[in-house]
Amino acid sequence: MNYKGIVFFDYDGTLADERENIFLPTKITAEALSKLKDNGYLTVMATGRALCYVPDTGIDFGGYVTSNGSYAEIEKKEVFQNYINPAALREIIDTIEEMGLYYSVENQKKCFAKDKNAVIFQNMINNFKIPSQVFDNLDVNNIPNVSKLLVVYNNKDEHEALKSICKGRFEISMHRKYLSADIQPAWINKAVGVKAIAEHLNIDRDNIYAFGDGTNDYEMFNFAGHAIAMGYHSESLNEVCEYVTDTVANEGIYKGLKHFGLV
Repeated sequence: MNYKGIVFFDYDGTLADERENIFLPTKITAEALSKLKDNGYLTVMATGRALCYVPDTGIDFGGYVTSNGSYAEIEKKEVFQNYINPAALREIIDTIEEMGLYYSVENQKKCFAKDKNAVIFQNMINNFKIPSQVFDNLDVNNIPNVSKLLVVYNNKDEHEALKSICKGRFEISMHRKYLSADIQPAWINKAVGVKAIAEHLNIDRDNIYAFGDGTNDYEMFNFAGHAIAMGYHSESLNEVCEYVTDTVANEGIYKGLKHFGLV
């Protein structure tokens, strides 16, 4: 199918916002994305979440970029996949273990947690409404292929310490509301998955739009021809966004699409 362009949507803080108790896209957002598809645009969710715990939104997305760019698919066809080098993975797991942190390792089919029943871990996944059944307990002697890790801190000092240890090797993206973070190789970011889809479809950057709110959207914004920041967004995105729309609660997706004449 020939598309006029592609519109990429971050999930947490963009299509939904747990800070506003909005855990699924609003009716107006869903209707706008349906209209966008009817108008000839491919709609793609671009999220830090692994595919196995992307929520059922009721929206018919044409593609997904997941695990902060580690994986990309169009109409359920994989176009990009990266797994963390096993030696590097073992090294960072050992570091996290030495720091006494709770964590999970993730691929697109299943996630494995150090201790899925630990209160600190359960509190984190409940905050984002991630189903507990997505996780099994991790057997450290039989670690699967891993696209991304998720770590839960006790305080911000632990985040800064881990960032310092992993500088240049892993990117560690702090979550907005909770003391937790995503971890993936330093060269992996959402733009990697976005670019894979754009190249697969031969879509020019001028016809690529991206909506987001967090630091992990920076590279995607920098790649897209048109970058739209949500009303609540990381200050870092001001460097690379073309337009600031409204908040999730105030229908920022619809307003942003309307601003660019896409719906």
